[in-house]
Amino acid sequence: MSQSKFKKNSIALLALSAFCATASAQVLIKGTVDQSYEKFETKTNPGALTGTDSINRASSTLANYNWLSFSGNEDLGDGLKATYEMSLKYVGPDTENRSPQNYLSHVGLEGAFGKVKLGRQWRPFFTAVAAIDPTQLSATPGFAGAGRSGTGLSGLAPEPNNNTITYSLPSLTPGLFIQVQKGFSDSTQGESQGAHAIFTDGQKFFVTYAMHSEKMIKSSSFAASATGTNGIDKTKIFAGFTLAELTVAGRNGLDHRLFTSTNGGDTRESSALAGSYDFGIVKVVGGVVTEKVKGTKAKLDMNVIGVKVPIIEKVNLGYLHSKADHTRVAGSEFSLSGDKLLLTYDLSNRTTAYVAYGKQKLDGGTAAGNEFSSAISALGLRHNF
Repeated sequence: MSQSKFKKNSIALLALSAFCATASAQVLIKGTVDQSYEKFETKTNPGALTGTDSINRASSTLANYNWLSFSGNEDLGDGLKATYEMSLKYVGPDTENRSPQNYLSHVGLEGAFGKVKLGRQWRPFFTAVAAIDPTQLSATPGFAGAGRSGTGLSGLAPEPNNNTITYSLPSLTPGLFIQVQKGFSDSTQGESQGAHAIFTDGQKFFVTYAMHSEKMIKSSSFAASATGTNGIDKTKIFAGFTLAELTVAGRNGLDHRLFTSTNGGDTRESSALAGSYDFGIVKVVGGVVTEKVKGTKAKLDMNVIGVKVPIIEKVNLGYLHSKADHTRVAGSEFSLSGDKLLLTYDLSNRTTAYVAYGKQKLDGGTAAGNEFSSAISALGLRHNF
């Protein structure tokens, strides 16, 4: 069966399931369709592979991918409620015509005791910290683009965590929210646990402390998040290599792996303190994030600061600057810095036109002075339904 037929059949099956389910419970159907004209440029100067390259394409720059979700709840009586969500990503226009993939998928119970959910869910670290990124662009470093399982910060991986149990405590104090999660291992990730505490008034201020711990699987690496997302990892951008091959694999001398777990079982530990305050004319965000491999020198320290500015009615400008200092297991160091800018115009409550720009620079690879940089610019339209 072709990918396009599989995609259509999968969506049709989900829609039919949702229609049938309306007989017993209310179903909410929602999703995002995002398309942009995007230009990606990269430059390296590590010796034999010195050069530049660029790609022009249609992409989902702001949303990262198009997705479709079916969720709902059922009143079980006595203050108890059953909840569920199942969703797919890569369901709309896609640069690589990828087949739909499992996205969020969980079932749970809510009551006076709090909320319990089981399935594929966001890490508490990610939901607390990445949410305050005023740009939400994952193509460059920062809160929302910090990495994925294997690169960057594991707690900030912009992919849901498989096989998890998440418990949200009932609010003990107005504005205080606490969530904990346990994740079980599979072929793609190790056993994990994480938590966050959020304190907010819901309007002006937001502060969070989050932590995440994850066992590394065999032959996996802890590495700087210089590969971005949006399929960049799979596109051959220079000398027949993908960006991941050039950087993570060190084909260009810019090997940014900090630690490789030969036999698996090593522990990556993350912690973060982040917050925001809305002054009315400007919203300021900032935070510090640290991740290390327990018992080694391998470490990543990231500092982030940004603003969100309402220009005029329906027009907003977001900016974020990040600087991450990295230490390899052998003790050598290098840095990765990034800047990203997002200008949005709300055409309606659901539709947004945007201009986005992001850049990142890795300095001091295997040899001092080695450098890798990339930039992404886009003009797009996103619709939420």
